[in-house]
Amino acid sequence: MEPLSPAFIIDLRRLTVLRELQRRGSLARTAEALRLTPSAVSQQLAALARELGVPLTERDGRGVRLTGQARVLLTHADVIAAQLERARADLAAYGEGGPAPVGRR
Repeated sequence: MEPLSPAFIIDLRRLTVLRELQRRGSLARTAEALRLTPSAVSQQLAALARELGVPLTERDGRGVRLTGQARVLLTHADVIAAQLERARADLAAYGEGGPAPVGRR
């Protein structure tokens, strides 16, 4: 894998696939939950791994398991997802005439 670029970009859709794999435990269940094919799930995970320059999954018998790097990324992914939800709520509140969020006026 190539080393991580200082200006890397993470595709949030691919991060969602990784989070779902953590929840579901298999490519097939992840694909079903996201209404994708297992091949599409594998491709999304491979693309994310290439973007980051680290392996995110490794073979485990007939399936895959998350690497340590994937688990590190997932701790950040949970924070990112929570922040995006707050942003979505703030935008909805603002659109309904609510005040701007504290500290961001």
